[in-house]
Amino acid sequence: MRRRLLARVMCPCCWAKFAPTEVLFIASHPEERGDELLGPDEAKRFLPTRFTPAGEAIDARGAPTSRMACPRCHLPFPHDVLERMPLILSLAGMPASGKTFFLAAAMWQLRQLLPRDFGITFQDADALINRPIAANEERLFLADDPGNAVALEKTELEGGDAFAVQLTPGITTFLPRPYLFSLRPRAEHANGTARDRLTYLFCLYDNAGEHFLPGADTPTAPGTRHLSEARVVLCLFDPLQDVRFRERLRQSSRDPQLDMPIRGMRQDTMLVELANRIRTATGLAPHARIKRPLFLLVSKSDAWGSLVPGLDLTTEPYQPLNPGRKVGHVDRDRISQVSVRIREMLREIAPEVVAAAEDAFERIFFIPVSSTGTAPMLDKATGLLKVLPSSIHPHWVTVPFVYALARYSKHLIAFTDSKAGQSADQRFDGAVGEEAGALSPAFDDDDGLTSERAGREELHHGS
Repeated sequence: MRRRLLARVMCPCCWAKFAPTEVLFIASHPEERGDELLGPDEAKRFLPTRFTPAGEAIDARGAPTSRMACPRCHLPFPHDVLERMPLILSLAGMPASGKTFFLAAAMWQLRQLLPRDFGITFQDADALINRPIAANEERLFLADDPGNAVALEKTELEGGDAFAVQLTPGITTFLPRPYLFSLRPRAEHANGTARDRLTYLFCLYDNAGEHFLPGADTPTAPGTRHLSEARVVLCLFDPLQDVRFRERLRQSSRDPQLDMPIRGMRQDTMLVELANRIRTATGLAPHARIKRPLFLLVSKSDAWGSLVPGLDLTTEPYQPLNPGRKVGHVDRDRISQVSVRIREMLREIAPEVVAAAEDAFERIFFIPVSSTGTAPMLDKATGLLKVLPSSIHPHWVTVPFVYALARYSKHLIAFTDSKAGQSADQRFDGAVGEEAGALSPAFDDDDGLTSERAGREELHHGS
């Protein structure tokens, strides 16, 4: 099959942009070892001059290979990078805010939800790169003994969660690990016959909370530079690290996190730092509001949910596809209503957090999430917080991702929008038959909604 390559490719590891003809290949012969950027144990990278009839590159010892790498950082990436512009989402949060648990829960839930309710395949674009997050998913949701409490290792500034590369001889630079997923419609979807043209690349970044401390982003540890490329920014706000929430919850919650030391700086300060980095990286004026959306995720809702009476997080805001409906829907009205209520709670208890977010971003969603649906237990022997896999029931962890997909990926997910007086199908770009002209699976670039327009058209996906 003839493939359509992008004119310019972006490396998901170092964000360099280059032509497909500059892509390096990774030698497969066991004696082709040693890379000047990655060290003596790594396979050599090379610019091929010979190919097999199947299109595989041939290394210096005659072995074929299909694995590719970036010409700048030499880190590997999947073939999809050459064909699909990625939808980049960046996740921020304070140390101990629960990012590792959140990502594991969200990705596992998406693997179940998207095929079942939306007719969309969601799978690893590169299983090796995604291995750390997949291992956490397995630990929480596929445990051999669900009655045995488990813990997850936190994201580190350096080490297993980052790639060590010598971009400058003698100086090690730590680049964050991207998590890469591919999405495409299944046979039961309205656009199931156009799966090749409607395949999308979903790129997610997780950083250690320490990356968002002032001064932590340096030339040798540019951990948050992906923020300049992100279409959507997600930020975890942890109420259990705020003394005002703790005071209100001590009578109603026995969560051991209420008695643990508060870590890091104030969370409104982190939002200011996050916004400043985006402005600097994208050339915005120092006090300009950022047009890309912010999902402010208020984590650990199982502990603080009682502060918002009547808040229903047991059912998710989706309408699945069925024999009479060939596309799944996101209930935009319900998400907006919940967002308003969470914003009101935050304005009452932590008003500076709402002020910092709204001063920096034009469009904000306040989303309650619980990665486990239950309080952890403190292992006194190790000092670690652990959870029983048998008791894990995540709430709303998929909402920001499904909403972003409905906003940016055309022809896959529709919105329900009763306030606008339109059916969900009218809010969908429609079916794409095989007879349709060539489609570019690029994401909708209309990020220029004003606050007034966004109140009605919030993150609309292309009508």
